[in-house]
Amino acid sequence: MQYYFAPMEGITGYPFRNTFQKYFPGADRYYSPFLVANQTFHFKKKELRDVAPENNDTLTLIPQVMTAQAEQFVWAVEVLGELGYREVNLNLGCPSATVVTRHKGAGMLEDADRLDRFFEEVFDRLEKKAGALVELPGISLKTRIGFSDVKEAVRLTEIINRYPFCEIIIHPRLREEYYGGTVHREIFHEMYLELEHPVVFNGDLCTIEDVERLKEDFPDLGAVMIGRGALRNPALFRILHCAEGGGDPQSAVLTKEELRPFLDELFGEYSREMSGDVQVMFKMKELWTYLKDLFPGSEKAMKKLRKAKTRADYEAFLNEMI
Repeated sequence: MQYYFAPMEGITGYPFRNTFQKYFPGADRYYSPFLVANQTFHFKKKELRDVAPENNDTLTLIPQVMTAQAEQFVWAVEVLGELGYREVNLNLGCPSATVVTRHKGAGMLEDADRLDRFFEEVFDRLEKKAGALVELPGISLKTRIGFSDVKEAVRLTEIINRYPFCEIIIHPRLREEYYGGTVHREIFHEMYLELEHPVVFNGDLCTIEDVERLKEDFPDLGAVMIGRGALRNPALFRILHCAEGGGDPQSAVLTKEELRPFLDELFGEYSREMSGDVQVMFKMKELWTYLKDLFPGSEKAMKKLRKAKTRADYEAFLNEMI
């Protein structure tokens, strides 16, 4: 099975990806937090820096794009193709209200006819460019099962099957469920059986037991995407590979001794990317909202972290926690 690291906005930028790959290799692919394609036909400098090949030369990265306009998406595919990428992922999953009100991300799932027209225009434009001997990346989707009703999955599946996507990553929740409640495995199963493309499962895979249960239910599944689970336990990919190879998963568990240098180097990488410790501290605090699960009974220390304002404060927290 292939293991993909999910795009996590605000966390999994290139400083994190490179440091994570160095200390905890095991993810077969990383997906970038979404780049926004808009009417300016220019990516922000920060977005381009995040997907620059020289900043991602130790790992396999798939750039993800968000837009609701076919012309803008095709432009983004061309730009990323010129950078050497052979696959671009389209975001149909982000449930944020500010995104959805612009009919982007999961907002594109609200109107199936409009989504169908969007796909048709995208692939018509791509076909014309391919006819001009332009080598373009393949297109994959990261999607939810619908907007507000699980019955929408049937129509969504029919629409997707009309187009030559290279892979479909499914988060089996509705937009209106955000990240709460239980994922709809039965709907994923129906889509998995009906889709004519390679399918990837994404959602609530936080432990080796979660992945093993999924494998039992879907023995032919070729890949899974994991986000929060890998942030809560950076060694998760290593543990999964160890179990697949017939080894003892306990031999691959995370140790405090390897967590500290990872965090120290990550702080340094963020410091080179950002100006001032305040921004870096914000990034580290966000990461610790996941890592704290590794340390039961750490509520007191986490309160200190939330109040921390300087690097010295942060170092004192680390010394107490690790």
